[in-house]
Amino acid sequence: MDENPTSKSISDQKDIDSSYHFPTLFLVTKAAGWLLLSTLFSLVASIKMHSPTFLSNCPWVTYGVLVPASQNAFLYGFALQAGFAAMLWMTMRLGQVKLRGPGFLFLGTVLWNIALLVGILGLMGGGQSGYAFLSMPGFVYPMLFTAYVLIGGMTLLTFFKRQAREIYPSQWFIYASLYWFPWMLTAASYALFASEPARGVAQAVIHGWYASGMTTIVLGFVGIALLQYLVPKLTRRDLHNSNLSAFAFWVLLLFGGFTGLLQAQALPAWVGTLSSVCNAFVAFAWIVLTANLWKTLQGAGKQNSDPLAFNLVRLAALCGLLGALLNFLGSRPGTAETVQFTLYVQGVYWLQLFGFVGTLLLVAAYHFLPRVSDQESALSGPFGWKSIMMLHATGSILVGLVYVLGGWKQGKALADASRSFLEVQSAAMSFIRISTIGELLVFLAAAVLAVNMTRSLVAYLVGYIKCCCNCKNESAQ
Repeated sequence: MDENPTSKSISDQKDIDSSYHFPTLFLVTKAAGWLLLSTLFSLVASIKMHSPTFLSNCPWVTYGVLVPASQNAFLYGFALQAGFAAMLWMTMRLGQVKLRGPGFLFLGTVLWNIALLVGILGLMGGGQSGYAFLSMPGFVYPMLFTAYVLIGGMTLLTFFKRQAREIYPSQWFIYASLYWFPWMLTAASYALFASEPARGVAQAVIHGWYASGMTTIVLGFVGIALLQYLVPKLTRRDLHNSNLSAFAFWVLLLFGGFTGLLQAQALPAWVGTLSSVCNAFVAFAWIVLTANLWKTLQGAGKQNSDPLAFNLVRLAALCGLLGALLNFLGSRPGTAETVQFTLYVQGVYWLQLFGFVGTLLLVAAYHFLPRVSDQESALSGPFGWKSIMMLHATGSILVGLVYVLGGWKQGKALADASRSFLEVQSAAMSFIRISTIGELLVFLAAAVLAVNMTRSLVAYLVGYIKCCCNCKNESAQ
């Protein structure tokens, strides 16, 4: 799909991969560090839900601080940074072009991580805004936008310099995500954090638009692009029908940003109804995407080059489909009032972002890191990529499914006037305790990944310094 051996020699392909070596290691290492921090915050918050005295004397680690800190660390630290790495990789391979402006990319990555660190510290220090996915202090978002101009700009410059002019379906989703994110970030942050911000109902609408756009379009498109890149690569066959991908692309782009405004919110009734209709369109687009991938996968079980990656990609696709269907179910009149303020919403979040996007990003890194680093044995062994991916996928799906089931039962119990609130919460504790096991698995996967990526980055830097010293000694002689 992405390589034409008649147009590029093996040496040219290695030149393309080597141009991306250090930027990849740096981006993925930073992403792994933020994933570790995010899962640690989430694990502690989960423990505090059934053991409230745990770390109760520290105001920096209360439940209300840890949850938004975990969300922002995952979204901006892991998902977007690993997404940048994966999108750059696909751009270079599909376009048969070397990375452009690696210095600007490195500068943008450093600025991005500094801004995010300042934002997380400000959030945990009491400066959180109260908006999900935009919880950091308002001054952080112009810094993130500036860093993104450098990162996204180098990605687009690399795309425009491509030698292979054909554009594949996965690239539609890549560049829509690249254009959509800065627009959403600037529009939402200006409307909510300006000197005269939007007021009243407009705040809830803008916040819901940004949160659903991040989940369905920005990060959702990264996941879909990886699906449509990895499935043909692993099965060694073309995508079944690019027209079906085009149909799903436009449906998701048009309706995906308006799926986060539910019926029970303090908004005009037509807003919730419109959101429910948009959720129906998004679910239908996901059914189309899944059918297209299913047709591509038919009969490919014995032909795939990597059974574990192949099965994890299929599992991630099912998480994406299930998340879209559950979102639609939870937005329907009568159902939204039952599940909106329960564990159900958190379960859908885990399936969509950790189960779908997170798993695919790990599979993508497992696929391209050995190629750009020229180390086929990197992160192998009992604590290598296979353990990381299995732990992450198992834990994410366990948490998501347990929260969805527990949230449904919790909502039904809350609607029962004969049951007290304490009885309902006591019954939900069993689901929360099980979810803690899943969060522990995800944390262990993140810890192993962070340790291995740090070792790889240090080894690269040490080798680079030795190489520079040897070159200086030879020139001196």
